[in-house]
Amino acid sequence: MNKSLFFGLLFSLSLLFLGCDNQNSPIGLGFMDQVGTAYTDTLTVSAYSFLEDTINTTNLSGNVIGALSDPTFGSTVASIYTQIAMSADNVNFGTNPVIDSCIFTLQIAGYYGDTNSRVAIRIHQLTESLSKGVNYYQNNTLAYDPTPLNYSLSSYSIRPTQEVVVDTAIYSPHLRIPLSKTFGQYLLNHQYDLNYNLSSFLKGLYITATSHTGTGYVILTSMTSSLSGITIYYHNADHTGLRYKLGCSSDGVRFNNFTHNYQISTNNAFVQEVLNGDHTVGASTLFVQGGGGVKTRITFPYLEQAFASLGNRVVINKAELVIKDLSPDEQYLIHPAGLTLQGIKKDGSIGYLPDDEYYTSASYYGGTYDAERHEYRFRITKYVQQLISGTGALTNSVNLVVRGSGIRANRLIFGGTGLSDDQRLRLEISYTEY
Repeated sequence: MNKSLFFGLLFSLSLLFLGCDNQNSPIGLGFMDQVGTAYTDTLTVSAYSFLEDTINTTNLSGNVIGALSDPTFGSTVASIYTQIAMSADNVNFGTNPVIDSCIFTLQIAGYYGDTNSRVAIRIHQLTESLSKGVNYYQNNTLAYDPTPLNYSLSSYSIRPTQEVVVDTAIYSPHLRIPLSKTFGQYLLNHQYDLNYNLSSFLKGLYITATSHTGTGYVILTSMTSSLSGITIYYHNADHTGLRYKLGCSSDGVRFNNFTHNYQISTNNAFVQEVLNGDHTVGASTLFVQGGGGVKTRITFPYLEQAFASLGNRVVINKAELVIKDLSPDEQYLIHPAGLTLQGIKKDGSIGYLPDDEYYTSASYYGGTYDAERHEYRFRITKYVQQLISGTGALTNSVNLVVRGSGIRANRLIFGGTGLSDDQRLRLEISYTEY
């Protein structure tokens, strides 16, 4: 039978000696006094992990490409769909332009996985147009020409921190993929279409990965950078050493696609919980993954009841949700740099928590990985205060997701609600009664 909050306060001194673990209670309240402030970390928390539905990946700050294998999360392929733009108006290739080479480049802004792996990256020409004003999601696809534009069917390793020397010029890290001379000449032969009919003539590119060695990798790219795009190297009847660049403008349309194959997971807990819907697994192990992959629903089922006896006579001084990393020593498949929480409104839609950095600050809200403790902490004081006072628009459930999921492939395996104090998912609350 639940002990009321008043009863817990009355016997706080004895509980100091007995400890605050009372998880056999359906509410699980345990309190101790800390210089006039009451504290509990045993309020009941329930959680389970499940597949993400859809996330909008249209025109995000970056785009991702690559392929990797994960013993727990199966395989992931990240692809890019993007429009192409002219770097200057009224291009003139001159008389009898002839292709010398055609290079596709991708500026590297970050990576995830094993950079020693080799990934087969393929570039295709779209046969279906991208549309402005349309929201594209991580599982959307467009039609494309199945014949790749690559000069050869090579695989590529990356050096994400190594500058690239081209002739005598030094550039920031980027990947260079030769395209077929046939495609380059095709562009040179259609100067009029490039100038006046670009969106119909060249609908865009589909950039994907078909295979990889080892763990594989996914790279974060900046498609709107001057380093990304198609460079045509050519000569004409009058000049040699000419070049022209086709890139991605900031007002063009592009989106990320993620394809996950979870069926090859070798982690039984993951299969049972995420694929088979066995929510009891959440007591031991929980999961989140970027790329529109996996998220975790966290609920505080008895939070309002636990404080009901105090009514409006309680102030939440601090409330923190603690997430403990269970696999901090992974060599390549490392934890996300940050997580975030999605509030769930009473109508089922998603909203910001009142503590979210959107309203406060990143330093207040938290969610950043603590490498020393191998954990994440969220300060959700205002959210908890609103729940117990009944003044908020959110329910007592939140979704835990990878921050920036639309451009991240990182994943996390973390402690469930039924583990030991150090490992378990928990809510720590300090409060004052008046």
